[in-house]
Amino acid sequence: MMDSLSVVAIILAAGQSRRMGPVNKLLMEIEGVPMVERVLLAIREGGVDDIYVVTGFERERIESCLGDESLNFVFNESYEEGMGSSLAKGAQAIESEAAAGILVCLGDLPYLGGGTVRELLDEFKKRGGERIVLPSYMGQSGHPIIFPIAYRESLGSLNGDVGAKALIRRERKNVVELEVGDESVIRDLDTNNA
Repeated sequence: MMDSLSVVAIILAAGQSRRMGPVNKLLMEIEGVPMVERVLLAIREGGVDDIYVVTGFERERIESCLGDESLNFVFNESYEEGMGSSLAKGAQAIESEAAAGILVCLGDLPYLGGGTVRELLDEFKKRGGERIVLPSYMGQSGHPIIFPIAYRESLGSLNGDVGAKALIRRERKNVVELEVGDESVIRDLDTNNA
């Protein structure tokens, strides 16, 4: 039963990265690979194949950087409203009726590894696909987060720049916080000196 719990992923790649100045941080190369592509590779390496990428700002550049026909691109025309609106667009676009969960990942986690994604997926499956699985590093919550498919409607009704924080707080009793030995789950790039 454990292996039958499939998960789809939503990569949030719509933001304007204002704190980085004129640079689109998602396209910045880290060790020769654009940041958003590194995130995609980690999710694939972790075992997720059904992936939705929510674009907005510089949509064409993000799509051509990833240039992969197996991806589902979802354009959020309201990307300026913030992360909540992009997450909602991604959740609304999910077509897989067989999915047990939704892995939500920021596009700016350049050091995320496939092993950490796999660890989260294993925990999700171990919990029967019924608990929200949230990684933490040294007590600090991070990303990616896996939601049971039952939360698709709640995720699909988000708006603004809040993301899923309020939903997670409200559902605290159903959250499993998994301590991982990987700092990448809390290390995004919001400034040039990160």
